[in-house]
Amino acid sequence: MIRRFRLLPLLAVLLLASCTSNAPSPQERERLAEQKRLLLLCQRHQQQLPELLRRFEAAQQGLAQVSEQSYVPSSAPKPLDPEEQRRLTIYDQQSEQDQYEQEVDAWRRTEAERRERWEAEQAAKQRDAVQAFKAAAQALRQVHPELLLPGTPLRLNSAEVARFSSCQPERFR
Repeated sequence: MIRRFRLLPLLAVLLLASCTSNAPSPQERERLAEQKRLLLLCQRHQQQLPELLRRFEAAQQGLAQVSEQSYVPSSAPKPLDPEEQRRLTIYDQQSEQDQYEQEVDAWRRTEAERRERWEAEQAAKQRDAVQAFKAAAQALRQVHPELLLPGTPLRLNSAEVARFSSCQPERFR
């Protein structure tokens, strides 16, 4: 009789274990739902993602190229040759010097105008490049915000890009 009662706690534990539900916890259900959502999102955007990535990288390169450009001034008038100046009369030396100074003044004015035009064009190119980059980044964010790493400058999150490029279910676990 005593032996039967020893088995009773063991039977109770076994009975309780068999009665517990194998249903996932709320956190597990939420995680599984998120995985499924991401996989469906990936499959929905799989066709357009390569083009969006190319557009982002091209915009990123374009912005870098515009930012790296610098102004190259035109050549200034050649200075007077001192050896040649010695051979000239004082009147001719003065005349040559005046003509040279006029050429330098004209070059400075022309160069200032040229630089202003270049700076205006450069500012327009910079605005266009920034706008194209923002648009490309926004298109990627609409697909999945985590495709881009937070911070400045924006960069691709290579792990998320790889995951979204293949859309393999096991990569979303």
